Amino acid sequence: MINTLNEDKESNFLIICDHASNRIPDEYKNLGLNEEILTTHIAYDLGVKEVATHLSKQLQSPLVMTDFSRLLIDANRGIDDPTLIMKISDGKIIRGNEDISFLKNCSEKKHRVASYYNIYHNKISEIIERSLKKNIFPAIISIHSFTPSFGGNERSTELGILWDSDNRLPDIFFNYFNKNYKEIIIGNNKPYTGRMKNDTLYRHATRQGLANILIEIRQDLIADSAKQIFFSKLIAQPLLENKNDVRLFKKKFYKSFAN
Repeated sequence: MINTLNEDKESNFLIICDHASNRIPDEYKNLGLNEEILTTHIAYDLGVKEVATHLSKQLQSPLVMTDFSRLLIDANRGIDDPTLIMKISDGKIIRGNEDISFLKNCSEKKHRVASYYNIYHNKISEIIERSLKKNIFPAIISIHSFTPSFGGNERSTELGILWDSDNRLPDIFFNYFNKNYKEIIIGNNKPYTGRMKNDTLYRHATRQGLANILIEIRQDLIADSAKQIFFSKLIAQPLLENKNDVRLFKKKFYKSFAN
């Protein structure tokens, strides 16, 4: 239920992709949705699988991606988050999720957590733990995409840099784009915020003091192969230029996570 690339590479970076796939196993009968809906942002982040794959090859770093739709279970949510298994998404009712309870003893929820969610997160933890044993503290890069318009409003942001308490990687990106690509409209925690507790980066990076960043790309800008390659190179460059920056690859602890 996951895809990996360069899993055994020793690297200062780890790339993750929470919403890489729109796949729903046959037994779920598309959760009651038609095929057309499953090709939209409701089911996954368009273009990110390709961008993340190119980025992994350029950085020669491990990549972990989901191979299941966010509609089945959202890997970028905490277990107790009410949006872990969505019943309505962008106005569309998810019939196959209607009867799922948010209670911990819900058998179907437990099944999806064990069969999909945990497999993805356990693989991320495995790669991080293997790196830590070698005294490598991998900076984690999470790749996402967002729709060109939302709620009837066009989004001007082209590239979103999302972050929580650790500004090490975000500052590198802001400085790089300010110097080299002023024409690209960068959003600082836009169009979403990166300060969401118990999401993937909070769980695997923030709580462990690992440098991290979530990069959101507007979907129309990565709609074909050439654009996907362009943005993967764009994201790779500031990382490659700073791959030996010692401050990035040390643990950074915060009082709230001291215990």
